[in-house]
Amino acid sequence: MRIFSTMMMVFCANFLFAQKPVIDSITYKEWSSLGEPTICKNGKYVFYNINNIPIGSKTLVVQSTDGKWKKEFRGGLKDFESKFSDRYFLFINKNDSLGILTLGTSQVSYIPNTRWCNLREIKGVEYLWYPSASGPMNFVLKNLKTREDKSFINVDSWNFDKDVLILFKSVRGNDQKRSINITDINTDRSSKIWEGYKPENLILDVKHRQLAFRTGDSVWYYKFGSDSPVFISGKNLSGIEPGLTLGYLDSFSEDGRFIFTSLIGKGKILKQKNGVVEIWSYTDTQLQTEQERATIDQKYLAIIDVENHLLIRLQQQDRELFQFSKSENAKLALVQNSTSGGPLSFFAGKLTWSLVSMESGRKKTLDFLDNVGELLVKLSPCGKYILYFDKIKQDYFSYEITTGIIRNLTKGLMVSWIDLDQDDRPGWDKERARGIVSRLVWLKNDQSVLVYDRYDIWKLDPLNIEKAVNITNGYGKKNQIIFNYTIGSNSESIVDEKGKVYLTAFNNENKYNGFFEKQLDKAGDPELLHMGSYLYETNNSRVFVGSDFSPIKAKNVEMYIVRRMSATDAPNYFSTRNFRNFTRLSDLQPQKKYNWYTTELHNWKSLDGRRLQGILYKPENFDPNSKYPVIFYYYERKSVGLNAYMKPEVLCGGCAIDIPTYVSRGYLVFTPDIYYKIGDPMQGTYDAIVSAANYVSTLSFVDAKKLGLQGCSFGGAQTNYLVTHTNLFAAAQSSSGLADFVSSYGSLTEAGMGSSEQILHEQGQIRLGASLWEKPEVYIKNSSIFQVDKVTTPLLLMHTKKDSVCPYPNIMEFFNGLRRMGKRVWMLVYSEGNHGVDGKEAEDFSVRMMQFFDHYLKDKPAPLWMLDGVSASNRSWKAGLELDTKGRTPGPSLLTAEERQKVEAMMNRKPITITMK
Repeated sequence: MRIFSTMMMVFCANFLFAQKPVIDSITYKEWSSLGEPTICKNGKYVFYNINNIPIGSKTLVVQSTDGKWKKEFRGGLKDFESKFSDRYFLFINKNDSLGILTLGTSQVSYIPNTRWCNLREIKGVEYLWYPSASGPMNFVLKNLKTREDKSFINVDSWNFDKDVLILFKSVRGNDQKRSINITDINTDRSSKIWEGYKPENLILDVKHRQLAFRTGDSVWYYKFGSDSPVFISGKNLSGIEPGLTLGYLDSFSEDGRFIFTSLIGKGKILKQKNGVVEIWSYTDTQLQTEQERATIDQKYLAIIDVENHLLIRLQQQDRELFQFSKSENAKLALVQNSTSGGPLSFFAGKLTWSLVSMESGRKKTLDFLDNVGELLVKLSPCGKYILYFDKIKQDYFSYEITTGIIRNLTKGLMVSWIDLDQDDRPGWDKERARGIVSRLVWLKNDQSVLVYDRYDIWKLDPLNIEKAVNITNGYGKKNQIIFNYTIGSNSESIVDEKGKVYLTAFNNENKYNGFFEKQLDKAGDPELLHMGSYLYETNNSRVFVGSDFSPIKAKNVEMYIVRRMSATDAPNYFSTRNFRNFTRLSDLQPQKKYNWYTTELHNWKSLDGRRLQGILYKPENFDPNSKYPVIFYYYERKSVGLNAYMKPEVLCGGCAIDIPTYVSRGYLVFTPDIYYKIGDPMQGTYDAIVSAANYVSTLSFVDAKKLGLQGCSFGGAQTNYLVTHTNLFAAAQSSSGLADFVSSYGSLTEAGMGSSEQILHEQGQIRLGASLWEKPEVYIKNSSIFQVDKVTTPLLLMHTKKDSVCPYPNIMEFFNGLRRMGKRVWMLVYSEGNHGVDGKEAEDFSVRMMQFFDHYLKDKPAPLWMLDGVSASNRSWKAGLELDTKGRTPGPSLLTAEERQKVEAMMNRKPITITMK
């Protein structure tokens, strides 16, 4: 009886799986997902949107972070930045009414005919500023505690910060004049401080009780309590050179002494002059095509000294970038200037650094930073030090600004600071330290700085009095866990010397993700809080786009919102106070209605002996007794995404297969990691993919005769190489790739209208590591075009005529070569996409790619476009999509019998070799 019951359970489970529909084009439009959350400052409530519920609209959810209260607004809410007050949730409904929900209750009141509001807290009391229904220039200030209103009429524009309300009001009897009025919310006193023509661009600094505004080219400054604004800058003042005009006022400096603004050089966009000769010179720092897209208009950073009424131009050159400290008495800024084509350039010129005085504009050149790298130099928050990474010495250094002393902070440490993912990258990418490029974390008052090695986190003393300390105690390296500081944005963060930090942790072996805690003033290992087969935040660029989510902290308390996902669990929000215990807030699971996917991490050895990892995607209704076709999809290293949840879409990235769709429809997908050798990248591709195919073919549920390839962009170039070097695969699809590195090396980006492609080949992703003339054999060996005669695999190419990365003529070379050699090849060409397709083009490509793989990997009938082609006069989105009913398959090429014999003879020809003298 027990055996019978077990059999019935298995039968019922299989029956249920079998009944689930597969993912299709309708599914994409119905799929629901979560919008970004916002947590209130006291940490008690959070709100977010559920997109596409109902279909085509949004449901706004407001709930308590303890999970005990929830309020939903289904559809119809305006796309307005909803916000929290201490007691209320504010939103705009479909009737243009401002809704005020009392948190924790169902009580909602409405203010009609109001499309927006502004919320401010003043000494513990919250105020609401919004337009009045009585007229377009009338406004209301509501005290949310007492519910009292105060009206303001004839207001042209306003600025509101903390306890100060600034109003530009029309002057009665003169349509051109405006008055500027200040209202102190605490005292309810209002005063007119100025009257004149066309005031604009007002900036407010409540902390230092001051404001500034413009009238035409003049800048006026007002200190609260004084009689009236004073004129501090204009077009005729020193500092504004001929040909330059004053730009908009941006903000006050941290100490309130300066106003950040800009100087504008007027001009017009350069356009190609037809009929006039183009003169291309070897001494041009920019190609003629790059110059055509440039503009004469220039914007130079400047400041206005509000005490001395001086305008100081800080920026002298176009390519200068500035770093400012957060100090109250900052007097210096760090400036980066590039005199060449940027960080990825091998032409004359260099990257230079200097300190510029905010009091005089004078610069001090920092020669020791020449060519350090644009991402490798950081000014400390308090402006005491410059921290930089020397890519030659592979050490961190500090420069003490007041003394000019340079200190090596990591000398003698046997540590690699370069990201694991940059091992097989040439040039610039390989030289960037993970710690300084990612999230720098400074301790208060610039006491110390936290940086990363490959796995662990170190605390460095910029004065080098205390030795460098591995605050994670080598735990990361010992356990193959990569640590990152987690709380905060991607900008620099500041923590307390004796405080604790939360760390994200990613296990590079089993792909577990979670959180640790570390007390900065205590030695020893970090404390494990939570790790599992989920994905929270990996800080890894290889993970599928949109998978990472940085925890969000409430402003005033220890309460956080995290997002968790797995391959079988949709992304959902949880609240936590300690990253150990989590309260589920949302439970959106759209995948449960469909035949979804599961993931497995597999290990095997590459042909060169390296241990590789890859993900095998299997359908939810997987039958181990069946034989499945397998499509290999690859792009760099994808195993980091083992626990990533992929929202179904027409295409992935505009040119790749959508894994959930293919798996749902009965395919297995395998994504192997690839490691590259600089100077011979395609050998790494071959070793990884062929070894993966050999390994997967040994699995009992795999049909070894039905293996396919699919790659996009660099993956497309790899696909082109593979079909010219192996016959293991039954079908291959290559999107937006390259086939001739000799040709592409000399091409221009942006469909021939941009910059040179050379840097991409020498120092970029293609990884050839040398110029064409240094190592021509490397370019030839790695180019598919020279081996088209060896192809036996049916190949579908897709490319866009406007491709700005991989030139369309390059892939046309490949297609023409394959056609000349009589190979089975089709090419889908789209006119609107750029390095990928969307809209109608994406829908068309996804259907035709599926038909192609279905025919060769599932033995389904071929579509007519593969059998009979589509003439130019009959082009349409549906042309040739009908499946053949006569049992035909793609036939022989157009080659004559004599030409066919020549091609067949070439198949056994030895590879081309070149001997250089």
